[in-house]
Amino acid sequence: MNPRRWCRELHWPHLGLLAGLPVWWWWATTRALSPTMTLLVWLSISAVVLALAERWRPFRGDWRPGVAQLRRDGTVFATNALADGGVTALLTLVAIAVNPGDSGWPLWLQIGAGLLVSEFGSYWMHRLSHGGNWWWRVHLLHHRPAQLNLANAVLAHPLNAIYDKLVRVAPLLSMGLDDAALIAVALFALTQSLAVHANVAGHLWPLDYIVGSAGLHRLHHSTRQDEAGNFGTALPIWDQVFGTYRRGASPVEVGVFDPRRYPDELRLGALLLWPFACSRCARFGRCCALH
Repeated sequence: MNPRRWCRELHWPHLGLLAGLPVWWWWATTRALSPTMTLLVWLSISAVVLALAERWRPFRGDWRPGVAQLRRDGTVFATNALADGGVTALLTLVAIAVNPGDSGWPLWLQIGAGLLVSEFGSYWMHRLSHGGNWWWRVHLLHHRPAQLNLANAVLAHPLNAIYDKLVRVAPLLSMGLDDAALIAVALFALTQSLAVHANVAGHLWPLDYIVGSAGLHRLHHSTRQDEAGNFGTALPIWDQVFGTYRRGASPVEVGVFDPRRYPDELRLGALLLWPFACSRCARFGRCCALH
């Protein structure tokens, strides 16, 4: 490929956010900005950048969300914000009780170890959630849409949001990481979660051997089982270690393998109740609570 064309086709919004993240982290920590404000401001910046990029250079025009999809995703986002706040409060109390304090490690090593440990727990929980078990019933909501975009990056069952945060953060509490390291890990995970779902054209090659990318994550959402690997969102290292790393052309379709088995993607109530549906309903694509 022509080098100029290769550069033009890079996913510049994602690269820009990754480049700007350490600058924001440094500024926020030196100004003693609260962790909540640090994350909320960066969430806003990332969302604006990626939303503009989706309009300017969409990967697929038919993946733009409609009013109904935005209403669904906004409702789930508001619900998960409450769930996240509760889990954060609980983890803060636990951290105060059990965190051993300063680990004595250099800050760069704390951040690197924190990223690997956090992603390890998330990788295995995510992989377990694709095993056709109860965890899949919880995780289904995230995979039910037949498109990928910034709005449905936040589309996850509240139970999914809770256990994902627990497996990411709880192991870090015993490591004695500095607050600055914990914030850096959280900022990176937030950036990656939004960027890999955004409907923006462009590639990160060869960086997608090192960090998660939209190209890798689209394969995870593929309706073809042989393509649907890549359980790591922020980092692909554990997929590479455990043999679930996939690269290749973008999938033709995203969503679930057999949509007829599940409630429609806009039936939010049925999808939220899906983990609690009786076995007959789970088999035949109905929800007993909504008969």
